[in-house]
Amino acid sequence: MTTARRPAPAPSGSFEYRLQRTPVGVVILDVCRRVTAVNAVAGRLLRLRDANPLGVDILDLHPSAARARVRWLIDAAENADDGTAGMVVTTPMGSLVAKVTLLGDGGFCMMFHALGDLPMAGDAAADRPRLLKLPIHRGSATALVDISDVLCLSARGHYAEALTAAGVHLCPLPLAKLEERLDPLVFVRIHRRHLVNLRHVRAVERVDGRWTLALTGEHTPARIPVSRDKVDLVRRLLAV
Repeated sequence: MTTARRPAPAPSGSFEYRLQRTPVGVVILDVCRRVTAVNAVAGRLLRLRDANPLGVDILDLHPSAARARVRWLIDAAENADDGTAGMVVTTPMGSLVAKVTLLGDGGFCMMFHALGDLPMAGDAAADRPRLLKLPIHRGSATALVDISDVLCLSARGHYAEALTAAGVHLCPLPLAKLEERLDPLVFVRIHRRHLVNLRHVRAVERVDGRWTLALTGEHTPARIPVSRDKVDLVRRLLAV
């Protein structure tokens, strides 16, 4: 690969100016799936350093073990009714949540961010089947709750508390293990102690610089705190 020259500063209203200041990794591809634009965040996540990726096939920027999934992701966006697709992919920096959108000119916009507290375990972790049911203790028995009914999961020692519309239940799995098995675009680690189902968020509030989420249901706590380092992620996912 060649060494890229330092570009001249872009005008503040230009596409390149906005692209470089987007807090999410962004890669723009042409119809042949070659890179036409990339921002600094994407460069760091893909470990491009001083290499110039322009004109390079997007698959060549990923490790061989991840290329089949990246190809599938782009194909899925191209064939989807709404022109979008998302999944977890593995890069040299670890596991990333990636979303691809089909552009009007036939090209693609790929956006991605690191999973944060999720261990960067590689292909084996990314391929683990998603949980459809959540085990909870109910007396001397273990009951199973639909994942879609879980509003929030909170750390409780080596276990987790599951909040549903029916109340709070003890889950025998630790929060870190649950995070590995849940859809990262739905269940988001907004705090070191809380994993929230974004589909059950009914309001976002900011008081004295601190962000909190309000959830649906009668048994929910007044507010779920958002860590400062998770605010940008929450704002992007909820468009607030």
